[in-house]
Amino acid sequence: MFTLGEIEQSEHNLLGAINEDDFLEALDAAPVSAKKKFYRKMQMQSRIHSTNTSSRSRAEFEKRIHLLPQEIQKGLANQSLQAVDTAIYVVKSIAGSKVIKMFKDDDNKVVGVSNISSGKLEKGNFFLLYGMQLLAGVAEGKEFQAPVSVNFDDIPNYIRNGEFEFKANGTVLVPNTSNEVFYTEGKDIFKGLYVLDNPKLIKDQQSIEFNLEWGSNAPDNAYLKAILRGTTVIKS
Repeated sequence: MFTLGEIEQSEHNLLGAINEDDFLEALDAAPVSAKKKFYRKMQMQSRIHSTNTSSRSRAEFEKRIHLLPQEIQKGLANQSLQAVDTAIYVVKSIAGSKVIKMFKDDDNKVVGVSNISSGKLEKGNFFLLYGMQLLAGVAEGKEFQAPVSVNFDDIPNYIRNGEFEFKANGTVLVPNTSNEVFYTEGKDIFKGLYVLDNPKLIKDQQSIEFNLEWGSNAPDNAYLKAILRGTTVIKS
């Protein structure tokens, strides 16, 4: 029979060579220090496996599960809740403007316009922000002056040369930064996607602010679309 130390130190997966009873017997016989060491190794292997098999957003979310409320952690553990990739979006008219607040407290869910209300997450809906996407477009003709008719694409130069700030959880998560980060022409990535090196966990019922400014007035019928990409928790 293998000892827990032999199982933990082996370069091979000895768990595949023993049955459940032998493993439990080895676990019972091991000193506390060996059990802790084995636990840390299994935890590290789990993280590596998660990184290799999950999307980056999902993997980053799993690293931060300990930051979630206890009831959500338990829900994920017993599979009554699940972590899923999602995209929060909002569209705003910027015609004649040099500044825009993409999320406002009077926003409502309207298909093609926004899938978030009041510029904040609903109660219990925690969200790991993995990337921010910014797209722009112009509605063609008066009969098409609505965001649902716009073909959104890379941001134009007048927006590209501006800047933005992102706030959530009552603090600044991304300080004043050049909109150049959203310009992705020629890159093998979603159009307009700025991937965060340090993904941010956004809490529920906290105001989200994505504020932009640029140097010249936007043309008539111009629109911006902001998309927050990441991972959230839903019922299984």
